[in-house]
Amino acid sequence: MLLAIAVIVVVVLLAVALLPVKKREPEQLKQASPVAFLTPEPTQPVRQTTLRQQQLDEEANAVASEYQRRADAVWLDEVRTKASKLLGNTKAKAES
Repeated sequence: MLLAIAVIVVVVLLAVALLPVKKREPEQLKQASPVAFLTPEPTQPVRQTTLRQQQLDEEANAVASEYQRRADAVWLDEVRTKASKLLGNTKAKAES
């Protein structure tokens, strides 16, 4: 009985998965979206970023990448130290 129900469920799921998806127009997607009412329509065109904003973004990216590089170096140093301590303890035990 349970096997028959499981087979029917699998067949139905496969049939649903294989059915072609109906293409929806962007307007239909907007209306169907549950958060469509939360996103207001833009009243003015999006401004291009200014040269100053672009410079600030590049500088922020450079600072972030430098911070990440330094953090990675410190982490690698810590991992090497811990590994050498653990391997040193293993070798000392093996020699005893």
